[in-house]
Amino acid sequence: MEGAAGKGIGPLARQAQKLTLLMTALWLATAQAPLAQESYSSRLGARGWSFSTEVVLNGAETAEMVIDSGSSFTIISTSVAKKMGLGELSRAPRYPLSAAGGIVWVRLVVIDSVQVAGAMAHGVEGAVADLPSFKGAGGLLGKSFLDRFAWRIDGKAKSMELSAPQDEPLFGGRGQGWWRSNASRLARQAGLFRAMELGVEQSVHMGDSLDKPSMEKLSKTDAAMLASYYGRLLEVLRKEAEELRAPDEWVR
Repeated sequence: MEGAAGKGIGPLARQAQKLTLLMTALWLATAQAPLAQESYSSRLGARGWSFSTEVVLNGAETAEMVIDSGSSFTIISTSVAKKMGLGELSRAPRYPLSAAGGIVWVRLVVIDSVQVAGAMAHGVEGAVADLPSFKGAGGLLGKSFLDRFAWRIDGKAKSMELSAPQDEPLFGGRGQGWWRSNASRLARQAGLFRAMELGVEQSVHMGDSLDKPSMEKLSKTDAAMLASYYGRLLEVLRKEAEELRAPDEWVR
């Protein structure tokens, strides 16, 4: 048998070395690979002309929420917010939201996690208010959750299917376009509100239909709190991307 001090390592040692290198390569490939395609199905209830579904908030609090793809935020009632222990809401940033009855001032919160039938989203843009559109439910499940998935409602079967898009590499069930657009949007909102706080910008368009007088009611203190709010959401997004090993340039 050849010795290490002679002509090099023997055949068994070489095989072991090759196996170690192969296993290391496989581990690295697996660690950096996107998550596999997954699909989830949630049962629906009827709330007037709308559908509702059971939602788990922050991994503990369960609430029935009306599905509303027209709402930018996922909105929860004040009673649900208290059960979640979200703290003193008067210290949360306030924002004028366009609702059916006019402008409603809501308090913005970051919901750590929102889960529907196993489909999980972290760092969700949330708002706290009590709206007639809840129809007796605990809130509205809005775009800040729904836009993270490919989803469809089967009214006849009273079910909602949620899945990740299948046409691109995925990290956390979301592709490059989602990560880039959300990182860009959050950074832009934080920057605009910071400029508004400093008096450089007079108003900020949030994607909801708001009239100019409502936007002008935002004080510099409101703008400062909203800038911090969107900055925090951006930090949460970047941390999640890092944990999922998504490309760093997608969220910078």
